Amino acid sequence: PTLMDLLGQAKPEQCVGRSLAPLLRGEAMVPENVFIEWSPNRMKVVKGTSLGRRRAIKRAVEESTRTVVMPDGWKLCLRDKDMNELYNLNYDPIEAENIYERGDHAAIVDRGRDAIYRWQEETDDGLKL
Repeated sequence: PTLMDLLGQAKPEQCVGRSLAPLLRGEAMVPENVFIEWSPNRMKVVKGTSLGRRRAIKRAVEESTRTVVMPDGWKLCLRDKDMNELYNLNYDPIEAENIYERGDHAAIVDRGRDAIYRWQEETDDGLKL
């Protein structure tokens, strides 16, 4: 969207996101959620690999993840096959402590989950999380 905006062209319908051209022009922009999608190529794990345990590698290459990074510093990762993750990037920028299972951040998890589900609807993403 940014390049199209800078060229004075309309954004194609299939092009999701928003233009960052206002930032380049020195204008302020309202912070928004950032969404990240991981849908790996489904591949066979070769027996006898030295990269790690076959089961762990298989799980990693077969799982899909949808992530939202919220303007207030929270990052929520929802996965279809493995455990979900929640981090407060303001206090844990290297994502050392997954606090998803602690239970004392239910409202943040709900807010992030709702944002991911809305984004999936907007982008026709049918992955079940």
